[in-house]
Amino acid sequence: MFNKVVSILSYLLILLSIGCSDKPITLDDIKSIGSDAANIFGKDDSKDYGASKSIALLEVPPSLSNPNYDDSLRVPKSIDTQGVISDFSDATVLPSYIDMTVRTQGIARWLEIQSDPVSLWPYLRQFWISQGFEININEPINGILETQWKEKEINFDTKGNLINNKDFNFNVSREKFRLRIERQPGGSTNIYVTNHNLEADDVVDNGKIIWKKKNSDVSREAEFLVRIMEYLGTNRKDAVNSLNNSIKNEENIFIDMIDFFGVPAIMIKDSFSKIWREVGLSLDRSGLLITDQNRIKKIYTIDYDNTSYEIKLTKREAGYIVTAHSKKNTKIPYENARNLLKHILSAYTTTVAAK
Repeated sequence: MFNKVVSILSYLLILLSIGCSDKPITLDDIKSIGSDAANIFGKDDSKDYGASKSIALLEVPPSLSNPNYDDSLRVPKSIDTQGVISDFSDATVLPSYIDMTVRTQGIARWLEIQSDPVSLWPYLRQFWISQGFEININEPINGILETQWKEKEINFDTKGNLINNKDFNFNVSREKFRLRIERQPGGSTNIYVTNHNLEADDVVDNGKIIWKKKNSDVSREAEFLVRIMEYLGTNRKDAVNSLNNSIKNEENIFIDMIDFFGVPAIMIKDSFSKIWREVGLSLDRSGLLITDQNRIKKIYTIDYDNTSYEIKLTKREAGYIVTAHSKKNTKIPYENARNLLKHILSAYTTTVAAK
């Protein structure tokens, strides 16, 4: 009899606890409580939810397709809009070892790092400063870093008409670098480095130097990928081996400027991922500033002469066509579009069809 009374009282207590809650307890509620219940319910239940942290997205099994992802970076509270750590007590600390690999595909060479862009950004910015460069463009939201021009000073004995004083210390050339990063599904980051060069062409009467643009030095791009690996903890020998192992001899691809129903276009016969990297790298090398990118929509947004344009990749038969548009998706003058595409071709260091 006593056991029966205890059972009835226990049942009444359960009913009472259910009635006091905001909603009935369901079977799903019970199933959702696992071995980590203490981690779920043991948190501080204060109303200061603004200080809460984000957690990483669940990884999709390899057998399933990757989810859509946003190319843009999200800057945490510990990093300001200039990509500088403002609160070191809350800043991300990189692990002592990071998996880094140099990869090469076609004309594109990049550094793949198993770390998220937000954690890497302050270190990448500090890397260029450690190399003696001043920062010109620093946009962590868009993933773009660009240095100021750095001059190379040499003394030389000239016999030409460029300058008539052999003791004159002359800045014969200068260079700058642009670093662009892309967030990858799965938490990794791709880092692209492009080199830009100017050389002295003439000196006018008032001593002003006239500069002319030179092609990007791909060996300098490779060197600075190695230096980034060193800066992030890899010894130079391993970094150089990673670079050498990435180099593969690939067949030349077909690329041509065509007229596509009255619209200038570049026809490239290759896979999308390869074309996407190569077009982005060519835009960087040509000096066209990528201000945004959307791999899902296959669009690069660039600035040229204080105007925004979109460079689109569109599937066409065995490859893709690359076209230029206004940001409002309206048609731009034929010559303007052709000029933008010529910038890409000029930096696309591969075999180009003679047309």
